[in-house]
Amino acid sequence: MEAPTTLLAWLADRPGKEAFTGYAPTGWESSTWILHAMYENARLAGLGTHDEVRHRGIDSGDLAPLIVAGVNLDEETTETGTPLGFVTPPGSPWRRVLWSRQPGQTPDRRYPPCHRWFTHNSWPVAVQPPPEGSLDEESLEALLDTLCRHSVDGPRTECVAFYAHLPANDYDHVHVWRGPLSAVPELLEERGGRYLFSPTNLWPTDRSWFLWTDYDLQGTRVSGSRPLVEAIRSHPTLETVNWPGDT
Repeated sequence: MEAPTTLLAWLADRPGKEAFTGYAPTGWESSTWILHAMYENARLAGLGTHDEVRHRGIDSGDLAPLIVAGVNLDEETTETGTPLGFVTPPGSPWRRVLWSRQPGQTPDRRYPPCHRWFTHNSWPVAVQPPPEGSLDEESLEALLDTLCRHSVDGPRTECVAFYAHLPANDYDHVHVWRGPLSAVPELLEERGGRYLFSPTNLWPTDRSWFLWTDYDLQGTRVSGSRPLVEAIRSHPTLETVNWPGDT
């Protein structure tokens, strides 16, 4: 059996902090960012932000304040409404909405796709923001379908999936898996696996493409051949963007 450290040896020159949130190597012909899906429920418009709704619930006694080690986190932090980890479509009356059509965007693009792209400290309760640290179900399925069509052995293409320390919630062990591309969804708790996130990094053993879903970001960078990246950009389910920092 191949040791986990062997599967990661080619990334040994990357900054050590990337083992905690995700490896971000470069060098492929092309790349693009998949923006994690967000949803909107017009029936909830006007009800305020996620933080406002939570505090109204606490004030009415319907919700208990979150107290950890004697600190009232509801007084010290803001409920943003942003999901952390893998999410499935919420269903009707929720509908998918595009990042590009959301109000409250900021022109600040110093960082890859993340909360800094919006001005919200707390999102309106009518919006389910894009998840951090994981592809959503719709985007993951569309991406895997595209990768299968552009990989040497299709769904049987041998791949390596890596989970960084933070999404694995484990700082003592290396979480890396090897298997067919078609088996990637089986890693998710939603599909019977052990993880609340899609893989932090994923690549075929020939390294013809590479995925990076950082724990702190709301987008996934796909690097690979120009035809693969163009296929991802043109996929009707995937919302993509080119981030200037990649060039």
